[in-house]
Amino acid sequence: MADELFSKTIEVNSKKLAYRYRFSRKAKHLQLRINQQQLELVIPHRISFAEGEKFLTGKLDWVGKHFHLFQSEKKYYLFGKKITLRLEQDLFLEKYRVIIQDDVLVFRVPQKNIFSHELLYEKYLKHVAKKYLIERASELSVKFGFSVKRFSVRGQKTRWGSCSRRGNVSLNYNLLKFRKEVIDYVIVHELCHLRQLNHSKKFWNEVAQILPHYKSLKKELKKLSL
Repeated sequence: MADELFSKTIEVNSKKLAYRYRFSRKAKHLQLRINQQQLELVIPHRISFAEGEKFLTGKLDWVGKHFHLFQSEKKYYLFGKKITLRLEQDLFLEKYRVIIQDDVLVFRVPQKNIFSHELLYEKYLKHVAKKYLIERASELSVKFGFSVKRFSVRGQKTRWGSCSRRGNVSLNYNLLKFRKEVIDYVIVHELCHLRQLNHSKKFWNEVAQILPHYKSLKKELKKLSL
């Protein structure tokens, strides 16, 4: 089971900085990481958050030296369209709500919200991906005659999808950042591995039979790195 992420803020160089923290069953020591332009505090499960926060406070000089790494404007996408995130706190709200208004993704949150924009965006992608990716992958597998044992949605760190010898296909929820045509390419790519579990000429011929223009979609996929 993945460690659940939480979010808080600290003051660095007279500015507020959002950071993520998580309790880890694998970590043996308190750790500070810079992960995708975000500061992350990793706390071993046997250690309290108060101890972790004290550790972070003692490392503010180090955080200050790297503060510039957190200042780049983060870009958010949904189905290939650049979007803006907005947080609206509601005193009487008990559950999180999400509303899409043109190119704005609005998170209506309880007053005691513990999540940052980034974490809410990530949770939203996961939620939508579980429905969209599995439904679309199932549709394409039936259309082109592929037999799949099971589809799953995950958050792989280094790949957009995977296919096992047992016939299981896994897709990365971050694919929702791309246009639907690019998402289809990744799905087709993994489905074709059911017939050719390699990247041989035969494999790419399988892909080309379904998506003759796959090369341009593959090139678009590479514009966004994990």
